[in-house]
Amino acid sequence: MLTARNSFARRGVDEQANTLHAIRDGVAEVGDSAVAEFKATLAAIDKAHGRLEVTLDALRKTVVDASLQRTGSADTHVAHKQEEGSEEARSVEGREQKTLYDFVQESTQIDIEASIRGLVDEFQETKGTLDDDLERFDDALRQIAEILQEGTVTGSGPQDKRTIYDEPAPTIPQLFRGMEDHASEMAKLLESLINHYDLCVSALKHTEGGGEAARLAVQAEHLSAQNSAGAEESLYRKTAPEPISDSERDQMLRVLQADAQEVEDVLAEIKDHSAEIETLYESLTHQTLTARTTAASLRTVLTLLHEFQTTLPVHLASSKSFRASWSSIQTSITAKTEDLASLATFYDDFSASYAKVVREVERRKAAETQMRKLAAKAQRDLDKLVEADKDAREEFMDDVRMSLPRDIWPGANNEGVRWEVRPVQ
Repeated sequence: MLTARNSFARRGVDEQANTLHAIRDGVAEVGDSAVAEFKATLAAIDKAHGRLEVTLDALRKTVVDASLQRTGSADTHVAHKQEEGSEEARSVEGREQKTLYDFVQESTQIDIEASIRGLVDEFQETKGTLDDDLERFDDALRQIAEILQEGTVTGSGPQDKRTIYDEPAPTIPQLFRGMEDHASEMAKLLESLINHYDLCVSALKHTEGGGEAARLAVQAEHLSAQNSAGAEESLYRKTAPEPISDSERDQMLRVLQADAQEVEDVLAEIKDHSAEIETLYESLTHQTLTARTTAASLRTVLTLLHEFQTTLPVHLASSKSFRASWSSIQTSITAKTEDLASLATFYDDFSASYAKVVREVERRKAAETQMRKLAAKAQRDLDKLVEADKDAREEFMDDVRMSLPRDIWPGANNEGVRWEVRPVQ
């Protein structure tokens, strides 16, 4: 009955344990899935950071044209000073060369990376909390498994270590029936020995002097026993045996002689049956102890399962809280990763813009050179016109000075306007 109850309870406990293991695997799956997503997120961060570092390295290697850093008026004025070899131009050339990286605001990148590290630390902390909760879950399941194992195996001998090739262990009813069968066989063998003993007594009584000699020998051997006389008296009460024929006596002696050869075998067989009964009894005792131990273990496990009712919602809540935290952290990390990528794009645009600046500087220099050439040519033409106008004015005055009254054209003797071509900032 106890074994049947144990089997019923064990099936229920195994079902509950399987359910708890499934729940535990579900909780662990939440953590494993988050870790996989976290690794993918870190890979995206590394990719964005690597791209940013490549861009920044390119900025560090790009030296800014010194002419862009000169102070003063316009590029035209600075270029004019350079051509003249002035002190200002030489001081600009002597300045420390700068790279594009010198114009990068490092605090933006530092702040983004610090935020990402903080989010990574926050994930590790929340994952550690989930791992601690999962470890407590595993400890509870391990405790249940160990208790069930202790209740199943009560010994450490070879008989407890069964394999799939061994025959099933006999049940308690089978052990009882086996003991009964061996006891019945022992009874039959003992009965045959008693019959042989009776036949021996009968033969002694029909042997001259044999009965008395046997009685005396038995009395001498059991002289110290108080009941020996009574026992032998029942066997040898009839001092005169019943008469039998010679043929009956010969037949009795032949049977007695034949049975005497089998006495040792019968005794050995009785010992074998006795040993088998002891073995079966040991197995029966072992199974009884196992059943009682299993019952106690199952009661303990049931108590633990009842306690699990209060802790299981905590484990589920911890898993749900971790998932929500990771979702928030992942969103923030993704946003920061996009910020890194945007920063790299911004610096790429900065580098591309500088290339355009260099081309624009060259274009402006070319335009300035062309304008300077045109201005120089125009100045030469204007100077020629001024000189021609001066000569014409002098010739005119020489021609009319004596005949033309001065008050008729007060400005007749004025010099002409001199034109200059010069840059205007």
